Amino acid sequence: MLYEQLTKLIKESGKSINQIERELGYPRNTLTTYKRSNPSTKRLNELAEYFNVTVDFLLGRDKEPKRKEDLTEEESELIGAFRMEREDMTPDEQVKFNEAVKDLMKYAKERLNDDSIWKK
Repeated sequence: MLYEQLTKLIKESGKSINQIERELGYPRNTLTTYKRSNPSTKRLNELAEYFNVTVDFLLGRDKEPKRKEDLTEEESELIGAFRMEREDMTPDEQVKFNEAVKDLMKYAKERLNDDSIWKK
């Protein structure tokens, strides 16, 4: 699905695959490898940023190329990682995973206030 979405976006851009790879600083034929393998979260976010679409559109979860919201790069990377980790889960596992992530975020925020953790 990713490769199909990329080919649509490449066609819309009026550029060649090679030109886009050069602009992104990728080795030649990088994008064509996504016919049979998935990119890293970092690369997926770079592609979404380049084409100004959401990671969900690239992965085929959204049918229309919704343009990326005003998120920071870090937020986009976290969202992309979160979605990729949930991808193969059942709906019940996704609910449990969401709750675990929320608990981890609360724990991380609590740790921010504990200066003994951050002093070396």
